[in-house]
Amino acid sequence: MTEIEPLLMTVFLNRIILPAEQRNEKAAAKAIEDIKTPLKVLDDHLHNGEYLLGKEFTIADLNAASVLSLATFVQLDFSPTPAAQKWLQKCVSRPANQKAITMK
Repeated sequence: MTEIEPLLMTVFLNRIILPAEQRNEKAAAKAIEDIKTPLKVLDDHLHNGEYLLGKEFTIADLNAASVLSLATFVQLDFSPTPAAQKWLQKCVSRPANQKAITMK
């Protein structure tokens, strides 16, 4: 996640947060390209278990999924990494996560 988070933030800033005149689409596109390598590592790892450390959801999943959930805002294409996509969906769909994001 330490490799993915700065890249996601680059995309998020340059496609959503910054005013249009300050956005840098080349930086966003490069960050998306650079995300592919660590996302593939995550995807490969998730072929060995349902969660990062095996069969049970742990704080590692909570931390990593919270970072990677930013990818949904920037519409990151997960099709090359289906295990990572399935894992992220499972993590963000957990009842506790749903309750946390709907709290006002």
